[in-house]
Amino acid sequence: MADSFAATVRRNAYVDSVTLLQVSSEVLSLPGVVDAALVMATDLNRQVLHDAGLLVDDAETAGPNDLVIAVRASDDAIASAALQHAAALLADRRRGPTGDGDGAARVQPRSLRSAHSADPEANLAVISVPGRFAAGEARQALAAGLHVFLFSDNVPVEDEIDLKASARGHGLLVMGPDCGTAILNGVGLGFANVVRRGRIGLVGASGTGLQEVTSLLHQAGEGISHAIGTGGRDLHAAVGGMTTLSALELLRDDAGTEVIVLVSKPPEKWVAERVLKAAAATGKPVVACLLNSQAAPPDGVQIASNLYQAARLAASPGATWAGVTPEDVPRPRLREGQVQVRGLFCGGTLCEEAEAAMQTPHHFVDFGDDQYTQGRAHPMIDPTLRNHAIVEAGDDPRVAVLLLDVILGLGSHADPAGATVPAVREAVARAAAGGRHLAVLAHVVGTDRDPQGLAQQEATLRAAGVHVLRSNYHAAVAASLLIEGVVA
Repeated sequence: MADSFAATVRRNAYVDSVTLLQVSSEVLSLPGVVDAALVMATDLNRQVLHDAGLLVDDAETAGPNDLVIAVRASDDAIASAALQHAAALLADRRRGPTGDGDGAARVQPRSLRSAHSADPEANLAVISVPGRFAAGEARQALAAGLHVFLFSDNVPVEDEIDLKASARGHGLLVMGPDCGTAILNGVGLGFANVVRRGRIGLVGASGTGLQEVTSLLHQAGEGISHAIGTGGRDLHAAVGGMTTLSALELLRDDAGTEVIVLVSKPPEKWVAERVLKAAAATGKPVVACLLNSQAAPPDGVQIASNLYQAARLAASPGATWAGVTPEDVPRPRLREGQVQVRGLFCGGTLCEEAEAAMQTPHHFVDFGDDQYTQGRAHPMIDPTLRNHAIVEAGDDPRVAVLLLDVILGLGSHADPAGATVPAVREAVARAAAGGRHLAVLAHVVGTDRDPQGLAQQEATLRAAGVHVLRSNYHAAVAASLLIEGVVA
């Protein structure tokens, strides 16, 4: 009997992407439910629904401000019940948790102002709302004397400039927009990994760059004083490095920070020169990994060409590092025409670092880019789009190597390796059906203290035939060597 498809639409009803992912997962676990999706009806999400056969009923006319709830089930009754269950789950989350065991519901703050009134000692606001509303919330926070961690993406650069100029004038930080990671006084924000405290402070116009370096340092036995995210555009010409400059001043004055590491996606040259000069002026040893930057370093600043090198230069001589073993690298038999590395990444900086390590151009996609996250959770939370691309790579006769990142952390998927493995197995099976071998290489960003567990995540990948490398850079170099035929 054919499956039943059903969908319902809530017009002009925004629900945050994390909640939508959680509810989708719960609905998908119901008996008889084959597929389920709760998404805002952006163009990208509509295409995904269409490809899955879920763009049915009222969903066909839904717009970007509308919430679509769609299911595929074994019969009409189960499909209808699944839609009702999804609606009930959304209502439960809107009501929020109960109080402290006395049966009374705890009233959740409905605005930044009411949240600050409930906790007047707080000095930091974490903001994660749709981009078009984010700047207004951030302005309220700054007016209240709060630092801002702005997780929201798709915020106009004009608003970013205005917010950061205002913050800098009042001795406050605006970390973001699109700031995925920070560690302040040992407290992780966003996707931060759980690391020991120590003597190394970081500033990053790169969330996953911060995650990679802090995790590598932790694994080597070092610790982190602070890791201050700035948002990926901070070193662009329009923004001028405003938050980076403020963060460097804070680390300069922090007695617990002995070494400073700067990490950034490719910066504007004059902005890079500006922040390198400010970094040198702190009087502390500085390591800078500004990807693809040609800026000359001033005295007191060491330049690292990749994130792994940045971690090694910042660490003490007694730090321990894991190398690459022959078992880490596969030896596939490639057919004529298999000439491509397909890099499918959740982390933008990891994607750029890997692409830069290639000897020749290949195909790389950053699924954390703004174009993929409108109305959808970041791929570190919701791997759906990347998983589709992983499976598609198995059908492409050009692809010889699939290169992936798997990122752990406080805000990441509870089991990112487990969520990736089914797609990897399907891709490998499809390649095999076409008479091809598909090598899969990956790096797991994380630590033994992360809730997902570094060893467990690596073991899950290896059990699926994935070759796991100890840094993103090593994984990229290994992929490049495979294609160039160095590994026989």
